[in-house]
Amino acid sequence: MHRLTGSGDRIERVGAWMFPQRWPLFRGSGWNRAVREGRVTVHRFEPATHVGPRSYISRTALLPDGRSHLARTAETVVTLIRDHFRSHAQEDPRP
Repeated sequence: MHRLTGSGDRIERVGAWMFPQRWPLFRGSGWNRAVREGRVTVHRFEPATHVGPRSYISRTALLPDGRSHLARTAETVVTLIRDHFRSHAQEDPRP
């Protein structure tokens, strides 16, 4: 599981509060077990927000390196997908 988030993402923080499965109190929930087992990787997208002009998919908000937030998000997602399929191809080579 890959969690894309940023400190400015209030919606993601509210979601963590709204869904009891994510509360630390519920240690046996699937989410908390996955976190404990290291199956959740957090990708920090600073200074992106969930929505608005600085959102993860903004074409106009620019990073210091000149890329848009959208370009960074797309590059990250494509890389994660490619890495996933590469690791699975090594585990199960097909004839």
